[in-house]
Amino acid sequence: MTIPTAVMASLIGPTWFQVILVGSQVALSASVIVLLAIWWVEWRNGRVW
Repeated sequence: MTIPTAVMASLIGPTWFQVILVGSQVALSASVIVLLAIWWVEWRNGRVW
C-alpha cells in the first residue's frame, strides 16, 4: 500500500517530509557513487567484459 505524497507530508509535517526527501536523494546518490566505484575497481582489475 503506497501513501500519497500529500498525505505523507500532512502526517509528518513539511519539515520532516523535506528531511526524508533530502535523505532519500542523498542515499540514492551515494549508492550510485558506490556502484560506480565498485565498477571502476573491477574494470581496472580486468574483470569487466
